[in-house]
Amino acid sequence: MGIRNIQKSIKHERRHVRLDLIVALSLLLLLILSCIMVYSASMIGNKYGTFTSSIPVEASYFLKRQGAWAALSYLVFLIFSIAVPFEIFKDKNLLKYGFWVMVGLLIIPLLLPSINGARSWIRLGSLSFQPSTLAQLFIIMYMAFIFETRKTKLRQVCTSNELVSIFGIPLILIGIIALQNDTGMILITLSVIGIMTLCSNMHFKNIKRILTIAITAGVIVLGFLFISGIFSGSSYRTNRFKVFLNPFSENLSAAADQVINSYIAFGNGGLFGRGLGNSIQKLGYLPEAHTDFILAIIAEELGLIGVLFVISLLCILVGKAIFSGTKSKNTFSAMYSLGFASLLVVQSVVNIGGVTASIPMTGVPLPFISNGGSSLLILSIGLGIVTNILSHVKYLRENK
Repeated sequence: MGIRNIQKSIKHERRHVRLDLIVALSLLLLLILSCIMVYSASMIGNKYGTFTSSIPVEASYFLKRQGAWAALSYLVFLIFSIAVPFEIFKDKNLLKYGFWVMVGLLIIPLLLPSINGARSWIRLGSLSFQPSTLAQLFIIMYMAFIFETRKTKLRQVCTSNELVSIFGIPLILIGIIALQNDTGMILITLSVIGIMTLCSNMHFKNIKRILTIAITAGVIVLGFLFISGIFSGSSYRTNRFKVFLNPFSENLSAAADQVINSYIAFGNGGLFGRGLGNSIQKLGYLPEAHTDFILAIIAEELGLIGVLFVISLLCILVGKAIFSGTKSKNTFSAMYSLGFASLLVVQSVVNIGGVTASIPMTGVPLPFISNGGSSLLILSIGLGIVTNILSHVKYLRENK
């Protein structure tokens, strides 16, 4: 579909008047809550440089940054929901150039110093950007494009070489992300691709072959890690795994601080919480209180009720994305919506699982809540595209 035809379709469908208000309101509430909780979690620690490498800053330092990113993210969400038709992301040339942009952005962190054992950030002064989050959104788009343009081929039995050729671009991007040593990002991306594959109506033998390739690659990587002695050493990743097995071990006091103090925060909060601003664990006891472990602060200050409120808002967004995917009339929009829904689900589960020590910690932020500009902005773009698809679905349902 050409650009002119897309523009005519948009004007005819009047997608701007079909904006899903439930999605828009849910996102707005999440962003407002994010600013409130980021401020609450960081305002006291900022005076002592707890989150800024021992450099004291004003109490509202992170609030101002998060507020600016939240405002920009919501504006971008509205633009992609109303003014940017999802059809343009099916353009082959756009995806081809986008791939090379992604490769360039992903390579840059490999040339920079590692942070917590991973090279996944680009820092420009006080600003930081994690290109792998943008790569995740691109991979979802490209996978949706593949499932639409190759659906006839994929419904037939393919050889391993054919499958590698079809999924070559996502595999290359995943390979570069793997070099960044960001375990959480790799697990989330592979999980999203796996869920999209299972939802794609691909031939079962192709799915089986893909799983075989993935398991074989996993065994090779695990074998390499075992041979190189990582599991018997004291690396950052190894400590996190040991903390998951026994956070109260005497030999892991420093590495287990986050999990133990997260437990205490949840216990202190109870059903209704200690009250907004009254968290004890944010007073230097819980590292990364405003980012990866912000849910623990929510639990301590707002209680189980507050945690369930946040999860309910995320569930609304996931439910709307799934509805969009199941009701879409073309493969691209259906697979994109389901892919984005799976991204929100997997990232939320990984964060909540890490905070509660149900799974090993991976340093993954809670969607739309944790402090962080690039994640907030990119997820808002992704949600905006889903909302644009929802407007198209509404139009089709109204004009049956």
